[in-house]
Amino acid sequence: MWKKMNIESNNRKIKIDDNIITLMKKYIQTSRFSKESGGLLIGRENCSDNNLIIEYITEPFPKDKRKYNRFYRRDEKHIDSYQSLYEFSFQVYAYIGEWHTHHESIPNYSKIDYENWVKIGKESPITKEFYHIIIGNKAFKIWEYDNTHQKISLINTTFWRNI
Repeated sequence: MWKKMNIESNNRKIKIDDNIITLMKKYIQTSRFSKESGGLLIGRENCSDNNLIIEYITEPFPKDKRKYNRFYRRDEKHIDSYQSLYEFSFQVYAYIGEWHTHHESIPNYSKIDYENWVKIGKESPITKEFYHIIIGNKAFKIWEYDNTHQKISLINTTFWRNI
């Protein structure tokens, strides 16, 4: 059965396919030797109701730089994967944001995360919002980055034990 997690944010529903949650969960940093992982969030907007559906992510690729406390998305395969989906879907799928792990029980964004979100916003001035998911050991959090006002809002915290 194909299910989605539903989250409310500013009169908008954000739906995340369960297979996306399962994929991200496999990268939880379970030991002090685990390295951060991450990738792109790819989805589509339902034009009739402004809802957002996240259906794809990219996973770490060989040229990415992964450390205990840093993930640098360096492999061009992230962009190639996105562009393939974009073209295959006749430009329906869009870049939604980024995801990555933190070696924390309940993750919070770092100064580096914030600076990256601002940079992404400046590179895409037309897009109003981006979404960012950080995966922790006991929970994951979702933030919305308001590109117009450069404002970050926590929109969801989900504990792994509840899904």
